[in-house]
Order: sequence, then structure tokens, then C-alpha cells
Amino acid sequence: MKHALLVLTLSGCVTTAGIVKKQDVSLPLLIGATLADLVVTSVAASQIQEYSYGGSLATGLALTAVDVAVGCLTGACTSLRL
Repeated sequence: MKHALLVLTLSGCVTTAGIVKKQDVSLPLLIGATLADLVVTSVAASQIQEYSYGGSLATGLALTAVDVAVGCLTGACTSLRL
């Protein structure tokens, strides 16, 4: 249970950037937050559920996609506008 709480605390980097920086999230920050979220959730999934590398990566990608979607709703994706 402690590991699951740690994952929930560390994941959500894009959403957190959108909440904290509001409309001022730069593209490098958005990319860094996305990569950090992917790494944290993939590593946590491999440790918690003892998934294979492919399963851990798929779990990390799914959770990162949800985080990016929620982050874009909070304003983190404004740097992607042309």
C-alpha cells in the first residue's frame, strides 16, 4: 500500500505543471514532465505488480496518457498551440 501511495504522489507531473504554472507551461517543461511521469509509473508498475518490461511500459504509457489528458484540461498544453 505504501508503494501505491508513492506512485500516486510521484505521478501526475503534467497535471501538476498545469495546476502550478497555469497557462505558462513551456514545451521543454511539458516534455520533461511527460517523460518523468512515464518513467515513474513504468518503474513503479514493474516493482509493484512484478510485470514484464512490456507490461510495465504499457501500464506506464496508459497512466501517462491519462495524466497528459487531465493536464491538458488544466492548461498544461497551451505551448502546443500554433
